[in-house]
Amino acid sequence: MTKTQKSTALYKTPFSRAYWRDAAAECKNLRSLSYAAFLCALVIVIEKFNIPLSTSLQVSLSFFAVALCSMLTGPVLAVVCGLLVDLVGAIGSPYPFFFGYTLTAILTAVIYALFLYRGKISYTRVLLAEVIINFFINAFMGTFWRVFLYQGSFAVYFAMAFVKNLVLLAPEAFLLCSFLQVLSSPLKQLGVLPRDTQVCHTKHSLVFSCVAAAAGAVLVGFLAVYYVQVKEFLTQALS
Repeated sequence: MTKTQKSTALYKTPFSRAYWRDAAAECKNLRSLSYAAFLCALVIVIEKFNIPLSTSLQVSLSFFAVALCSMLTGPVLAVVCGLLVDLVGAIGSPYPFFFGYTLTAILTAVIYALFLYRGKISYTRVLLAEVIINFFINAFMGTFWRVFLYQGSFAVYFAMAFVKNLVLLAPEAFLLCSFLQVLSSPLKQLGVLPRDTQVCHTKHSLVFSCVAAAAGAVLVGFLAVYYVQVKEFLTQALS
């Protein structure tokens, strides 16, 4: 497929041969490779500046760049991006390299791509992607890798990770959808995003996210201040 013949078709679901054909074609498109490389570098830089909530909990803003990269490049190239981000990001890191976290990075990029690439982007769609990523990848898989590497109680660490990801779920989904909505127009003008792509919000999503953000801020603040006490309580309750 030549540059002028690149498909701009949109799909309701990723369950079609044409969808995966277009996704695979992104790997041969020089323009797609260029902005994929730029966004991968951006993810690596952002991940160096995580926001600590406690000694064991932290918040990262890299999901904005990961989601944008996945939306533009599709699930096939997202595998390569996730792999490169983790491998390059491990260089100079004080933590030892572990393939489990590489798998986590790849799955995160692929899930975002499956929900955002070549489709109508709504708050519900973004929220569903965040549900899978926050609870399955971040909370469950993240806890599994941590216990595998450093030992400790799976139930205690999972409970803490679950609460954190539950609190951040709605605000992250709203912020991400707003972020993609703001960028959609300039990306269409640049020809990076298909012109028929729709990124839409609703009043209900705004109200829901504001309420969830307010409640989440209170709960995250509580966890940050009383982390040791909460951890001891969970250890006793779940032991």
